[in-house]
Amino acid sequence: MRSLVFLPAAEADIEAIWDYSADRWGEDQADRYTDDIRDLCEALARGDRSGRPVDVRPGLLKCRVASRMVYFRSEAERIVVVRVLHSAQDVGRNL
Repeated sequence: MRSLVFLPAAEADIEAIWDYSADRWGEDQADRYTDDIRDLCEALARGDRSGRPVDVRPGLLKCRVASRMVYFRSEAERIVVVRVLHSAQDVGRNL
């Protein structure tokens, strides 16, 4: 299994997702949603899931979890999670 690294922007995205979800649907749902995001990232590191290329940023891959897209780099020894954005967000402006 490769190591899993979250860049500060990705960590901030996950925290913001939790805050929004907790306000909107409660803490239990916020926990489940952010756990699903982290579980997907762990699956990427294990090689159980893969991503698709990101057109606007060569070298980046993306993978969907619910209404979010996880943007990451796949390196020889690690998966680097760059951002976790809502699928409606402008990717070019936010990466």
